[in-house]
Amino acid sequence: MNRRKFIKSGALMGAVPTLTSLSLSTEIIKPKALKPGACIGIIAPSGALKRSGYEKLVESLKMLDYKIIHTDNLRVQNGFLAGTDTQKIEDLHHMYQNPKVSAILCARGGYGATRILEQLDYSLISKYCKPLIGYSDITALHLAIYKKCKIVGFHGPVGISTFNPFSIKHFNAVVQKGKRNKIAVDNPLVITSGMATGKLIGGNLSLLISMIGTPHECDWSNHIVFIEEVGESTYRIDRMLTQLRAAQKFKGIKGIILGQFTRCDAQPGDPYYEFSTSLKEVFKDRLGDLNIPVMGDFPFGHEEDNATLPIGIRATMDTKKGTLKLLESAVS
Repeated sequence: MNRRKFIKSGALMGAVPTLTSLSLSTEIIKPKALKPGACIGIIAPSGALKRSGYEKLVESLKMLDYKIIHTDNLRVQNGFLAGTDTQKIEDLHHMYQNPKVSAILCARGGYGATRILEQLDYSLISKYCKPLIGYSDITALHLAIYKKCKIVGFHGPVGISTFNPFSIKHFNAVVQKGKRNKIAVDNPLVITSGMATGKLIGGNLSLLISMIGTPHECDWSNHIVFIEEVGESTYRIDRMLTQLRAAQKFKGIKGIILGQFTRCDAQPGDPYYEFSTSLKEVFKDRLGDLNIPVMGDFPFGHEEDNATLPIGIRATMDTKKGTLKLLESAVS
């Protein structure tokens, strides 16, 4: 991806698991299902939210049958960031602790989530265990919380997304109703055919790269990896997939689902444009020899149709049927 007054949290009460015990646990923790009409807290842990973005967020969220709250920090700008790191952390902690809030929705992506990972209170997050929803730069939060707390994260729309019927249907099916949801694609891009079963993990390609070599890097083995991207040229996609190969991130994984790679085909003026290959050729070259099922064109990422994918939940993929199906509920 081209990275182009708050009420302070009260003191924690009661015993809280240590970070060590959280990170060593292998059991996946499912947040409670979001009830119709429940309250969703909006936070901005990444890029700044412009006035037009805030207006779009308010309008978009009218499509959802939920109450919405946020702090004054939501509209703070700190250069290209949505407020200071301290403000972001306070907001996130507050929404987890606030008994009125049943789920947390990130306002937008952009950049900035990786800056706060070291300072987050993962014991607090584990104690209150709420659905966290978002995609793009929010990949960093999903993976860090999955690594530290083993809590299911929801790769889905952000506040400024277009909540069309497709996105609302899949959001409610996964986060509210706890359905074993299925995504089906007619004539998907198939790089390597086959079926696979594993836990879901993934997100934005640039953020998957950013997590490598950090304390928040996840083990992908026995997972189905889903990937999306926006605004990167094909040679950059090639470079990032090559880095994942070199870092052995594909070792032991069960399969790969490619989502939307929006504005990632080479454009006039791009470096190497006259020599550029297609995304399909890049995928085939970088992913076609892994001896696992790989298919693409799935509706998640930086497009209006953005299905919600729960990180840590078992699923099965079938390239012949063009399906990705959850094998269990993502909520308790």
